[in-house]
Amino acid sequence: MKALSRKQFRLVVAGAIVIAGLLAYANTFTGEFVWDDASSVLLHRNVQDPSKFFQLFREDQHAFGRGQGNFYRPLVSVTFMIDFLLSRPGANEALSPFFFHVTNLGWHVAAALLLFVLLSRLGAPDFVRAAVPLIYVVHPLHTEAVAYISGRADMMSAAFMFAGLVSALWEGSKGRRIAGSLLSGLFFVGGLLSKESMLIYPLLLLLFAFGRPVEGEDRKRVYLGRLLPLGVAAALFAVYGWLRMTVLHFASGSPPDSSFGQRVVETLQSFALYIGLLFMPTGLHMERSLAGATILTTLTGAVLLFLLIAVMAVSFRKGQTRAGLGLAWFLLTWMPISGIFPLNAPMAEHWMYVPMAGFFWALAELAWAAARQRAARRMVVAAAYAACVCFLALTVARNRAWHDNETLFTATLAENPKSSRVHYNLAVTYEDLTGNLPGARRHYEAVIALHKEKKKALRQSGPEVFWDEELESYLSLGRLHLKRKDYGTAAQQFATVVNAATDTKHRGMRATAAMGLGKCWLAFGDTRKAAELFQQAVAVRPELKTEVQRVLQQGLL
Repeated sequence: MKALSRKQFRLVVAGAIVIAGLLAYANTFTGEFVWDDASSVLLHRNVQDPSKFFQLFREDQHAFGRGQGNFYRPLVSVTFMIDFLLSRPGANEALSPFFFHVTNLGWHVAAALLLFVLLSRLGAPDFVRAAVPLIYVVHPLHTEAVAYISGRADMMSAAFMFAGLVSALWEGSKGRRIAGSLLSGLFFVGGLLSKESMLIYPLLLLLFAFGRPVEGEDRKRVYLGRLLPLGVAAALFAVYGWLRMTVLHFASGSPPDSSFGQRVVETLQSFALYIGLLFMPTGLHMERSLAGATILTTLTGAVLLFLLIAVMAVSFRKGQTRAGLGLAWFLLTWMPISGIFPLNAPMAEHWMYVPMAGFFWALAELAWAAARQRAARRMVVAAAYAACVCFLALTVARNRAWHDNETLFTATLAENPKSSRVHYNLAVTYEDLTGNLPGARRHYEAVIALHKEKKKALRQSGPEVFWDEELESYLSLGRLHLKRKDYGTAAQQFATVVNAATDTKHRGMRATAAMGLGKCWLAFGDTRKAAELFQQAVAVRPELKTEVQRVLQQGLL
């Protein structure tokens, strides 16, 4: 059989990547908007108004959500605006998520294709160039980024990162190096405007500048040329950092308190779990925790981390530079999400979007180098493509969990029944979307019960502390019991919020609870107490005055 030419090989691999991506994610096209898609798209008035294009570059991505965040991802919002315009919903039509899902897949396939180009530029063997992007495009760990519309930030930042690295590798004439450096800087900006994790990019440039050997006598000139993209990136990094700490700083988050020792243990535990998920991506869900981790998990993570560092060092020493670069890429991009620095979660599947590329690159390079005989290499090829088929099947199955909110949250609770956040989101889904009020009450009550367990475990002293979703659950339960005319139970729920939400942050919530409690007292026949509560509510939220007048005129409800 005649061997493929270089051009034919590139076309075949590129076509295979596109087809594999379509096969893996075609069943996401019928999916609905889920989870944070509400604040990213459905409630985001600026995304739905082309005249607000420039405003997207001056605000938090979730500016129209329940609370102000600090996610500056304007390019992601711009792509949502384009998808919204393509969908063109009528006056009385619901917005279709179809184009949003197609765009997500487009970015994912683009990232895999750019990874193929990057590996080609680095001189990887044909097997590595083909197998790694194919595994990458079908791996189930990516479902949280691809099937979830709001997960687009991961794919966009990765695509810009891969494109930037390809540009930074332009070598040769002075003009070519300058053009490549400027283009690399442009892609760096694109990545920064897509997701904050792009900040790791200068370190990757440093790795690729000094991690690759230089042949010939003029090594100094080559290394200086490789530093040019890094200089451009460093200047952009400084400007971006200043802007994010000043005019583009929207809210100050406070990650969970934890000691350094505790973070080290959790880092090793999550590392062991991440490595396991790379090879056996089963039991996936969006609310991962380390609740079941043991001392054995910690030791396994420590051994695996030491082993990877050792293999990386040996690879560089033995001249297997690309394998060393792949492992360095993996460890470098894993470090910010490792947990050694305080984060708002112990681990998340979509955080592996960029690190995974380095891991499988290194694995493929080492496997190909070790298999020197033709029979051994055939076995390596067969194993790689068998993994592609298995991962493809798992991805198609996993996508079904992302079809709608109810499916997503129930699937997550099956894996992590202790997640108060998911219980709360499922309760809201039942109340607002499906009308399953008994289900909503059950899950609001689960939120409150889980927070009581948390307080008991923390052994807090002093006044009881309430979390936002806990107060929201009391408020929602009050509203649901009010609809059932169970005024006694509703009053207890509203009173809890009125007494607990005393700070400025929760003034609006307290006003809503006061309004509900006033209705309960009106039902009890105490009009004086009801009037006092109505007055408190209107003082904070004047728009409630109309509802108060309606209630008083009708006697009640």
